[in-house]
Amino acid sequence: MFFANQTSVLFTCALLSRTWLLFAIAASSRQTGGDILSLLYPEHRWFYLGLAMGALPLSRLLLPRLWAKVSEKLQLWGLLVILVADISLQVHAINLNYWRFELLNAITLWLSLLLGFILLKAALSKQPTLAK
Repeated sequence: MFFANQTSVLFTCALLSRTWLLFAIAASSRQTGGDILSLLYPEHRWFYLGLAMGALPLSRLLLPRLWAKVSEKLQLWGLLVILVADISLQVHAINLNYWRFELLNAITLWLSLLLGFILLKAALSKQPTLAK
């Protein structure tokens, strides 16, 4: 039986804040940072959209005491909404690529769908799911 525990919530937050990780890597390598960003995000709007969508999950990772005040259901539903938006962006990117198979896109989409299923099941359950 699938359930959302602290580990799956933290992994979902890490997956959703991957653009911030890329931004930190690009900022640390000053000379090639722009090349790294332009390679992975040729259009700047996708990069900024990824930063905007990853801001809340990143704050969940960095400020856990602040998020402890928010109810578990609200946390799960918020992550689920952001995850659905991320999945839709992934499908749109695959569509722009004419549905060619790429392993990295497939793995990311599969992980996102699996975590979405886990979070949805936990959000719909009546029991508390997150371990404090």
